[in-house]
Amino acid sequence: MSVELKVKSKHLSEEARIIRFEEHKFRKQVDWLKARQMPYEKEHDTMMSLKDHRRKDVRNENRATFLARAYIAGKEYKTVEQKCNDLGTLCHTVVPRVCDMVNKYGPASQRLNKKWNVERKRYEYDPALWAEFQKKILTWLEV
Repeated sequence: MSVELKVKSKHLSEEARIIRFEEHKFRKQVDWLKARQMPYEKEHDTMMSLKDHRRKDVRNENRATFLARAYIAGKEYKTVEQKCNDLGTLCHTVVPRVCDMVNKYGPASQRLNKKWNVERKRYEYDPALWAEFQKKILTWLEV
């Protein structure tokens, strides 16, 4: 089990709690401004931006961390997540993050190494090995 992923999971849950607290403060400001018929659009936009960040980004990252921890621990997917309502989000948003985390925090013998791509001028995984790695995780997810 990766201690780093455990810490990451705890930080993400704290981040969600902090964002909810800040949302509540903005909600009170918006209500106060509405009651006095003053402009409140800026505060409302900030509140909605925080809510969107918490509901999408933080939630998906936390789910990916949870699934990566389960994969590394060798648990079956069906015991971790009983049903998945949105396969699009799972396949396009969560699975790439799961692959990155498993590759980064998983057993050293199973990690892929990045190589310098001269044309793109950045480090990248070998596409064939990365596709095989993703296929293995998608098989675990039974998607």
